[in-house]
Amino acid sequence: MYLYNIHTHKACTSDAGYQVRCILNTYPDTFYAQKESSPDVWFSCGIHPWHTFEAERKMDLLRSIASQDRVVAIGEAGLDKLRGESISRQIEVFSAQIELSEQIRKPLIIHCVKAWEELISLYKSYRPDMPWIIHGYRGNVEQTKQLVKLGFRFSIGSKFNRNSLAYIPLDSLFCETDDSNVSICRIYSDLCTISGLGVKLFCDCIEGNSIKMFYFSH
Repeated sequence: MYLYNIHTHKACTSDAGYQVRCILNTYPDTFYAQKESSPDVWFSCGIHPWHTFEAERKMDLLRSIASQDRVVAIGEAGLDKLRGESISRQIEVFSAQIELSEQIRKPLIIHCVKAWEELISLYKSYRPDMPWIIHGYRGNVEQTKQLVKLGFRFSIGSKFNRNSLAYIPLDSLFCETDDSNVSICRIYSDLCTISGLGVKLFCDCIEGNSIKMFYFSH
């Protein structure tokens, strides 16, 4: 049985006897070095909202990277009102990545901090065919209900809102470690316990979601 970690900044290793399949988050300027040092994993690549400076150059590089087979998602990309350039500039850079996601038919992994109104407005405007997955999701119940209704997916890490978990459909749920030291096995265990599902059923659901979304089999 594999455990699936769809968003990490660290090298993947086996965990508590389980084999782990992971998506290593990269940026355009670091992608090739990380690919060389971790040739056997999958990758996401994107321009983080904290790093939108020199975005035009980075977008050119990202477009050349994004079509590679082992790059299975665009991101993390998104909006952050607490850090980075102006929100208008972040929207501009994020929009370019939305369009790239649609063009190459790969899902979008999203970072969003205090910019939910803008994120939802962009989603309604673009009406994307490709899934948008909010990584490190911690939203409250009402926000979760709204995002579920719109069609967002959710990746859960070491910190999350326990009350919201019941409102996330199982087929919209993923697991991640991000940059934490908490193991992916522990995150699976915590979510399995809170959801009340058996270990095999929960793991099978996450595996099915991950393979369907990211084509891990290639």
